[in-house]
Amino acid sequence: MLSVRRSELRTDPASDRPAELQDILITSKLSSRRRRADPEGENAALRTLARVMAEKPEELIDTLLSVALKLCDAGSAGLSVLDSAAQVFRWTNLAGALSNFIGGTTPRDFSPCGVTMDRNSPQLFLYPGRRFQYFKKVEQVLAEALVLPVRLENEIPATIWIVSHDPRVHFDSEDVRIMTTLADFTANALRVLGSRDQERRERLEVEKVVEAHEKTEIELHGVQRGLEAELLGRTQQLEHLSIKLISNQDDERRRLARELHDSAGQYLASILMSLAAAEKCATAPEREAKIAEAVRLADRCQSEVRTISYLLHPPLLDDMGLRSAIAMYVEGFAARSAIQVDLQIPKEIPRFPVSIETALFRVVQQSLSNIHRHSGSEFASVAVAVDAHTVGVRISDRGRGIPAKTLQAFNSGKALLGVGVAGMRERIKGMGGRFAVESGENGTTVQASLPVTEYQS
Repeated sequence: MLSVRRSELRTDPASDRPAELQDILITSKLSSRRRRADPEGENAALRTLARVMAEKPEELIDTLLSVALKLCDAGSAGLSVLDSAAQVFRWTNLAGALSNFIGGTTPRDFSPCGVTMDRNSPQLFLYPGRRFQYFKKVEQVLAEALVLPVRLENEIPATIWIVSHDPRVHFDSEDVRIMTTLADFTANALRVLGSRDQERRERLEVEKVVEAHEKTEIELHGVQRGLEAELLGRTQQLEHLSIKLISNQDDERRRLARELHDSAGQYLASILMSLAAAEKCATAPEREAKIAEAVRLADRCQSEVRTISYLLHPPLLDDMGLRSAIAMYVEGFAARSAIQVDLQIPKEIPRFPVSIETALFRVVQQSLSNIHRHSGSEFASVAVAVDAHTVGVRISDRGRGIPAKTLQAFNSGKALLGVGVAGMRERIKGMGGRFAVESGENGTTVQASLPVTEYQS
């Protein structure tokens, strides 16, 4: 894997004068660097993380960093947690060559982590020691550093990062995708650990109250068992969701493989047959007819490959933004499903970070898919709204609805409504947004919104 990602050898320019931020910040290069994914390695890593989350959540962050080293060919990886009181980032967890610096700190307002937190998006640094010269005491070369924010509810309490010590190893967009997934796992780990600490504090308070009022030992054990059962239930639900996500990912890859084989593969076979037959034709008209048939098959093959590519990730989302991507997807969905869709969307929508646009597009895509598969409705509506603080989507149908008990269990966090809906909720809430599902006799409505105040011009 290392050889695939090597380019020309670059060395850290020696200079006693600190570089400007724009001289070391090369985030824009991520979009032009691409490599093949490693689905088998990712699946194995996700299974390992799901198991550790269920069995030993206190070891999850260290496991995450080890996974990051392996999947991204990094030399070091770490978690930097913001200490708001001291205004420093503390290196609470480290893996790789820099592991002996655990417990170290960097300034909040003069560090790669601070830049990433201020920009609220992944950032790539080239030889960060040229600007942040306190890194020069590190013996290892810091060739590149990829830093990502860790979002917990509506806050960014930490950053997760990987470092290349080899000037020939460069991070790319695939590393950003992998590290974004690991950042989401890190947020869940911090949430679970925080919840566990809170529950421990609550349990201690309960025990003090029990002792103060001389409650019986049976009552104390009952409270303790209830807290442990609640914690176990939450852990099992998270494990179930993680396993379902991995299983669905495997199923989707198998489906795509079948579609490529049955469509593009067959077309290519037919094209080869037509071209082979053209070589054997005795007359020019016969050859031209066979070649024309091959061209027709190539056009159809190209069309189907474009359709599959669009369903995986609509190019308009990157090129034109949320409005164009949703409008084109809704148009295609209505044609494929025979469901009438009323689209309400502003004529002008500003561009937002790719994470926000992708999350809201996936909510629309998943919700319309659920309407087609489950609701029985012949009508759906999609509304997009943008104000000074949020951007949101609202998807409704006139179908059979969701049973009240099922919806109540989902909203209370005691059951999964479905891996698709649960995945949407965790994704939106993990980005500090709001997600709600309402259902009744008149149909079902899904609403999702994300904060965007800082991105407005």
